[in-house]
Amino acid sequence: MKKLVLATALLLTPYLAIANSDLARSEIITGFSDINSNYSQSTAINQIGSGNRAYSNQQGINNHAVIVQQGNGNQGRINQSSSNNNALIAQRGTGNSADITQLSSNNTAVIAQLGSGNNDTIIQDSFGNSAYIFSIGKNNITQINQTGTNRSAGVVQNASGMAIRVTQH
Repeated sequence: MKKLVLATALLLTPYLAIANSDLARSEIITGFSDINSNYSQSTAINQIGSGNRAYSNQQGINNHAVIVQQGNGNQGRINQSSSNNNALIAQRGTGNSADITQLSSNNTAVIAQLGSGNNDTIIQDSFGNSAYIFSIGKNNITQINQTGTNRSAGVVQNASGMAIRVTQH
């Protein structure tokens, strides 16, 4: 499933900045991308629109990050350390913000935003966790924080102005 999600995102993206190993500071005409990776990492960034910002910082081994942005003024940030982590941010709309931080190994995180002004965060600080956020609408806030091992959490917001926080230890 992890590879299917990442492969689907890659197949649907007509304009990509792809980094393998060490690539720092890659700028794309439609927005700004900052990629910082060490060792065996992969990063793919697709931006269509204006004022979009994408950041990927990966330390460790065998981490993968994908950020897809369509619209204007979206911000996506992925920070991963340790090994074997997968992260995907897909944004379509205006003024959305998504942050994924994975500090241990074997984690998967997906944030999909459709609308405007959504603010979503996933933080995973242990092993074998998965988290999924789907925000549809505008001005939704979602936070998933997992510090235990082998946890799974998913949130779907299909409204406007909603706030949800999930914490698992």
